[in-house]
Amino acid sequence: MVGSALAGLARLRGGKAVHPHGVTYDARLHVDGAPAAPAASELLSTPGERHALVRFSRSLGLPRPLPDLLGASIRVLDAYGQDRPQDFLMVTSAEPPLIRHVFLPAGDVQQRLYSSSLPYRAGDRSFVVGLRAAPGSPRPDGDHEFDRLERAAATGRLRFDLLVAAGFGRFERVGAVHIGSRLPAALDALRFNPFNTGGGLELAGALNHMRDYAYPRSQRAWGATGNRAGEQRRADDQARALADSKTHAPVAP
Repeated sequence: MVGSALAGLARLRGGKAVHPHGVTYDARLHVDGAPAAPAASELLSTPGERHALVRFSRSLGLPRPLPDLLGASIRVLDAYGQDRPQDFLMVTSAEPPLIRHVFLPAGDVQQRLYSSSLPYRAGDRSFVVGLRAAPGSPRPDGDHEFDRLERAAATGRLRFDLLVAAGFGRFERVGAVHIGSRLPAALDALRFNPFNTGGGLELAGALNHMRDYAYPRSQRAWGATGNRAGEQRRADDQARALADSKTHAPVAP
């Protein structure tokens, strides 16, 4: 039922069923190797830096100046080897443990916590993944949330903390995402998928199994409208070229 609904919405919109409007940025993921990181997750527990892409989006496509549910999707390129990325898909959400699964609208990309809402599992640990604007990140004025985002990224100092929270525990930092330069609009057609995962990290729970069916069906319906399939392939090619490239946009230390 969920897959059919998303596929129908994708056909109706002639694009993505949800998060139809977004912007994509070059980025670097710095992993701290923090005690809070799940030890069984290769990516989250091993200190180092990884090349990434981040797409910020408006989920429902409501007209401005109305706030919307904002999304932040991270792709860690070649996280587990060539053409084996890690994707994290998150939405602006409540932070307290008892209402952590409640999505909340926001008017700015740095206003609220982003959460995966549904759990991951690594070894014997179950947790959700979060993203929050780092203290001290620039917050310039602008006409709308993507305009302010672009101005903040242009300073070279825009950073988001990558977080995990287990059960009723609080969110704790395991790394940071440094936002670089804005990438070509063609990459907005990139197909993020929460089931792009590995290295001991996997999605958990019945609702995530429903997504395993719903996401591919929705993306096929989106690709079947107009020349969207061609746009999807070009976005994949550009992401591959970025992963292969040895030159990246500068990021803050």
